[in-house]
Amino acid sequence: MNLELFKAATSGDAKFVREIPGIGNAFLSQVTVDGNSALHIAAKHGRMEFAMCICAKEPSLLTLPNKSGDTPLHLASASGHLRIVNLFIHEHRLLRQHRPLSSGVVEEESEDVDVAWMATIANGIGNTALHAATIGGHLSVVNLLLSEAPQLATMTNRAGVSALYMAAERGLIGIARRILMESPAVSHEGPRGQTALHAAVLRSYEISMAILRINPFCLTHQDASKSTPLHFAAASGDAVMLLLLLQRDASAGFLQDEEGLAIIHIAASVGSLNMIKEILAYCPDALEQKNNKGSNFVHVAVEKKNLKVVKYVLSSSSSAKELVNEQDHEGNTPLHLAVLARDRKMIRMLLSSRIVDPALTNNSGFTPIDVASSKVRIEVSLRMSNIMTDLISYGSRFSPQRVDHLRNHLQRKQDDEINRYRALANNLAVIAVLIATVTFAAAFTLPGGYNSNAGPDEGMAILSSRASFKAFMISDTLAMASSITVALVLIYSGSLDHDVRLQSLMTAIKLLWVAVGAMSVAFVTGVYAVVERDCKWVAVLVALIVCSVPLVAFIITYGHSADYLSMVKTQLIPSFGHKEEQMDFDPVKLIRQAERNDEFMAGTPNIRRLQMKFVKFQTVDVMDFITPVSSLT
Repeated sequence: MNLELFKAATSGDAKFVREIPGIGNAFLSQVTVDGNSALHIAAKHGRMEFAMCICAKEPSLLTLPNKSGDTPLHLASASGHLRIVNLFIHEHRLLRQHRPLSSGVVEEESEDVDVAWMATIANGIGNTALHAATIGGHLSVVNLLLSEAPQLATMTNRAGVSALYMAAERGLIGIARRILMESPAVSHEGPRGQTALHAAVLRSYEISMAILRINPFCLTHQDASKSTPLHFAAASGDAVMLLLLLQRDASAGFLQDEEGLAIIHIAASVGSLNMIKEILAYCPDALEQKNNKGSNFVHVAVEKKNLKVVKYVLSSSSSAKELVNEQDHEGNTPLHLAVLARDRKMIRMLLSSRIVDPALTNNSGFTPIDVASSKVRIEVSLRMSNIMTDLISYGSRFSPQRVDHLRNHLQRKQDDEINRYRALANNLAVIAVLIATVTFAAAFTLPGGYNSNAGPDEGMAILSSRASFKAFMISDTLAMASSITVALVLIYSGSLDHDVRLQSLMTAIKLLWVAVGAMSVAFVTGVYAVVERDCKWVAVLVALIVCSVPLVAFIITYGHSADYLSMVKTQLIPSFGHKEEQMDFDPVKLIRQAERNDEFMAGTPNIRRLQMKFVKFQTVDVMDFITPVSSLT
């Protein structure tokens, strides 16, 4: 495009078109690299006078598309320039009548002439001018377009999206109402088989109610995933919207998506008690609905760890209580799923109710405690150990199994255990050697340097008299000694003796924490010794930052676990039972003896002692002795 023409179109210089002689059709028809004509540019920037001049001299540009398929009407509609949209419609009407515009003044046209052809031109993605105006949120332009071409409300783009859907998706109440007023044949279509109501329930109560007044059948319409607007409302957690929809048609609450999920499953998934109560008020038998896996809404709540939903069911006086013992297609009860999710709070809540049966088996013949034991790996797993203790204390029993198979299974897993320990030991060794190297080098590159003056103090550390320097030397030495000890202890991590392996790794980890802490102290004291006189606040700030590192690392490592405080107690308080009992403790004998004596029942005098034995013995892998025989492969 000619530079002067481009500048004139951008700035709206109509004088350039009117007064410069020799401007012909070919000159005005020039386009940019994107295919935009001077009329496109004027329409986009709202240059009314310039657009009038172009229309008067070259009206064919009205329907000329750019490379995206947009006509000037698309750009004017998208930008919300109502006067220019009106100009284009007026000029197109005159063009269709073969009545050329005699002047640059827009005249009123009283005769009804069809201008729908220009208004319904679609761009490259199938959007009409109405789509463009809706995307821009320009209600006045939408009003004008629909008054001139009502059929625009029935059109969709190539993605199958109607203007009404776009308005609902953006929460444009005025535009949505205007489109709905046009005709009963208004298109509600959206992407992936959705309707405008699917989008509206996530954005606006007003639009949702307006759509339902015009087309109540939208409420039961299922999209490509068989989701209804009710599914969308439930997934958003909007209890008010869900209530409004259920009041319109409660039967829609029973429809299920392609996974078999009804709205009560979704409400349980997001943990909304208000929605569950509303659903059961309008659809009381919805609690019996199961998804494709045979799960009721309690199963779903347990899987999503929504405690308040399960608590509501357990405290309910209705038949919902019976759901806590229902089994899915794999035979799992909610308690089985809680064990699989390692959710100790959920397990305790379920077990504290006398309704839950902890002895039910799934299709594999596993009770909840069988599932717990099968999920415990060789290495220490305190959380699952505590879960098993809870299950035992409420009367859960192991399924019948051969003890010799359990011991053989433990032997077969020993090689895998050694490989895992070896990988962990290698990682610890790398860290230990790195710390040893750094601290060794720090001992000979002292903070403050050496005294180079001739005399008795030559070669001595300059800052040796300072307390911070002495602390640096002590902590640096401790870090180096600890890291070297870690490297030596890890030699035993490959032992065939399981206790030796485990003890070496636990010792190495503890010493490594000491080394890291001492190295941090060495760094802080070294910096402090150098800068304390000139910039003491920097030294204090460095100390605070570095000293917080071990604490942050500990929180990141253990803070996510609900049982990390219990783990600390286990490590710091070794008096869980007597040492003699620990030495003679045979887990299989204990389990069998407890079953014979009914020590697994809650409230018996021996149960607390039994629990403590389990907690202590988890450090020597009691869980591998109680892996269900059906999991042995």
